[in-house]
Amino acid sequence: MDDAVCISNEKYRLTYADGLPASCFLTQDTFPLQPAFPRKLNLTHESHHVLASGYSIWGSSPAHCAHSFPSFRQRVHLEVAVKRPVLLSISESQNDYYAASWFASHDNYLAVLMLAWAYILSARWVEVMSPSCSLVYTDSQANHDTNTDCRGVQNSLVVDIGPANPEEARWWAAILAQGQGWLATMQPSYYSPWSINLQSNPEFSLSAEVSALPLMGSASSCLDACGFLNKFCLRHNIVDQSHAALAAVLLFPSMGNGGTLQMPFHKVDQHKQSPERPLTLHDGCSQLNDIYDGQHLDRFLTLSCNIRGIRPMLLSVFYEPSVECNAVTPWLQGTLAAIESLTDNDPSVLGRMCMERTPEVAFIWLGASILGLQKSILQGVHYGQIPIDLHSAVWSRTVQSFIQQPVSKPLVTDGHVQRADECRLLFLSQSDHHTRVPVCQWKPFGSTPTDDVDVEVRIHAQCKDHQLQYKGFAWDCTEGESESQVSGDYVGLPRIHSSIQDFDCAYEIPNAEELNHKNEVISENATRIILRWLRVDGHAPHELETFKHEWLNAYDSDEEEVLLDEVSSPSGSRSSSRVKQWISCLEQPPL
Repeated sequence: MDDAVCISNEKYRLTYADGLPASCFLTQDTFPLQPAFPRKLNLTHESHHVLASGYSIWGSSPAHCAHSFPSFRQRVHLEVAVKRPVLLSISESQNDYYAASWFASHDNYLAVLMLAWAYILSARWVEVMSPSCSLVYTDSQANHDTNTDCRGVQNSLVVDIGPANPEEARWWAAILAQGQGWLATMQPSYYSPWSINLQSNPEFSLSAEVSALPLMGSASSCLDACGFLNKFCLRHNIVDQSHAALAAVLLFPSMGNGGTLQMPFHKVDQHKQSPERPLTLHDGCSQLNDIYDGQHLDRFLTLSCNIRGIRPMLLSVFYEPSVECNAVTPWLQGTLAAIESLTDNDPSVLGRMCMERTPEVAFIWLGASILGLQKSILQGVHYGQIPIDLHSAVWSRTVQSFIQQPVSKPLVTDGHVQRADECRLLFLSQSDHHTRVPVCQWKPFGSTPTDDVDVEVRIHAQCKDHQLQYKGFAWDCTEGESESQVSGDYVGLPRIHSSIQDFDCAYEIPNAEELNHKNEVISENATRIILRWLRVDGHAPHELETFKHEWLNAYDSDEEEVLLDEVSSPSGSRSSSRVKQWISCLEQPPL
């Protein structure tokens, strides 16, 4: 039925996907807490990869406390070299994983830019990991066409680089080559995590105003390659596309081991004379020179190599601080139903919604959208599989777990302490059996009488302002530990949502009655995992009935055994409060 005021669902969807928020583009403040690789890392060579390691330093935020918490460490391992390059292909047709209107130019250079960034990251990797690494060109090169009409080789994808010196043209011929036009390797037989093997049909053809390509010569440095790319982007007005391409390449190590990644089809109007729109289309889209800063680029290396942290960052869009462990199933059902209803099976809208939901990682969601990974990333959510990674959470400023939230003020209310606060204080104290981050991010329900809580909790009854705080990071190096201090004190805070009562949703989304109340295995698993983490030595006297419940007695397994069952995502016609709450975090599109 038509509405006299509100736009239609279809217009909402199309308008919503039409542009990108400024948070999708890189600035000097993007991932500021991400540590960079130091020189002389202590590397561990294993059969399938090479690992760098270090540890993060944690403690409590400053608080009025007579019993301070000691600092503690959490280990982390990053995959810095691999055995096989990432397989890439070019999509045969234009897909709808993203909207063409996201970018200033209607020409699509994303595949070319992704190939360029794969080289740049690998070149920087060689410089950081030296002397055991090398970067060379191979004999494989893209076809070279010196004609200025840009027709290129028949049935080829022509890339016009304009006037270029021989070294610049040779670089483009290498990165656009079929197969492997360059090799970034670590002794004895490992590749950089962004090494690629391109299988494209049709192949790329290089159009350049240059007399000839040099047959020999060393591979271009990271700095030189950045200069070549910057010149190319300014020539074609595709600075914003370059941001998106970098975001996609950062996902190669974590998403490229399950098969061939498909890049967008290269589509260019060869007869266009000038940029369609000015370079200032996106206020948040900085010139590429800002990205080429050495320390800034180095942070992307560690971000990308932390393959265990990428999915938790992306899936932090589904974390809601107010949801308790026994209510996870309806929360995820409602969220998935909202996505299904509002996206109308349009991946570009799905990507856009996730960017708005968590602006802190909108840049990474942009890369996932370019690669068409939105639906595959969300597959595990149907089964309640939303991993957490404390390091990626703090480095990306995302909230992935209740353990990051502050302890309640006051801690004791009516003689009781919230179970969630017990968990936070036990983890901060690093007491026996509570040194690991809970694998369940959903807070436990209920409270405990003060007399029944652990002594590590009870001694903080009068304290205020305790919260998990990131202090810094130290790498394992060949010459001792290299400390990376953070600038300022970061404390993870939950998102502030608009009031459900103040939000009026006019779109057709399922109501609570249409959700599956019988299939609550995800809530069951979450409840069992977090309560067993909290009560590893046995429950308090008042909790007898709770621990007799079938959810807690059904299995004799440790906290990491999670049974899988799918959350249904029914179609429906009216709003539910859970769906409204998820949508309330999204920026409303302009009319």
